[in-house]
Amino acid sequence: MKALLVIDIQNDFLPGGNLAVPKGDDIIPIVNELMPAYDLVIATQDWHPADHGSFACNHPDKEIGEEIDLNGLEQILWPAHCIQGSEGAQFPSELHTRHFDHIVRKGSDPEIDSYSGFFDNGHRKATGLAELLKSKNVTEVHLVGLATDYCLKFTALDALMEGFRVTLIQDACRGVNLNPNDVAEAIDHLKNEGSKIQTSEDLLDPTVTLYRPTGPHELAKLEASNFTAWPVRLPDQPIFYPVMNQAYAEDLDALNQHIVGKIEIIKRFAQPTQQ
Repeated sequence: MKALLVIDIQNDFLPGGNLAVPKGDDIIPIVNELMPAYDLVIATQDWHPADHGSFACNHPDKEIGEEIDLNGLEQILWPAHCIQGSEGAQFPSELHTRHFDHIVRKGSDPEIDSYSGFFDNGHRKATGLAELLKSKNVTEVHLVGLATDYCLKFTALDALMEGFRVTLIQDACRGVNLNPNDVAEAIDHLKNEGSKIQTSEDLLDPTVTLYRPTGPHELAKLEASNFTAWPVRLPDQPIFYPVMNQAYAEDLDALNQHIVGKIEIIKRFAQPTQQ
């Protein structure tokens, strides 16, 4: 069984957040498209107390980006981010969290940081993610999210260590790149350790173009949705094949979730005017 791990797509890591990953919001539509293709989707969530030792503000003589020794481990100092219960710690509204089967929180111990979704940075405590995956008979994990050169990298390495097959979906990730080559080096490191690197196009089924006739009342409802979703079938409306067979009629949400782009009007027909 394959699982999708959605790593730390939280407001503070998106543009405007306290620790924004450049263009981090670009991946959200790709992640939304990927999630329905997996039987199990698990999200990780940074969940720091305000006094966390990785925050530069808790070290008055230090600056953001400096390295310190934090309880025996090298630690980069970051801006305060993803504080428990804050808006910055929440998932963005654009992310389809309804597909999450589980959320694993990490980084709640103020004495040690936790980049990986599996362990803290010293491998002193586990988050329970490995046990959860194994209890679901997962043998392969695919990773998306933020950031490629930190939390994704270390989650992938720990997944390999735990015996899972690992794929990083590269176009559904973004990196911090504190140093210009950090993302490229992280990807090379993962390749060398045995992770596969693929894109969403490699994994998703190709898009199929479907057509259906639409009357004026349904067209008005399509316009109201900005041509993003089919409305509930009207009482006097037949089921058109192949677009709206009985299964689709019973699960309209599933159909709408798989729409790529916007519904387009390709031709209009009108009754001829009488002479």
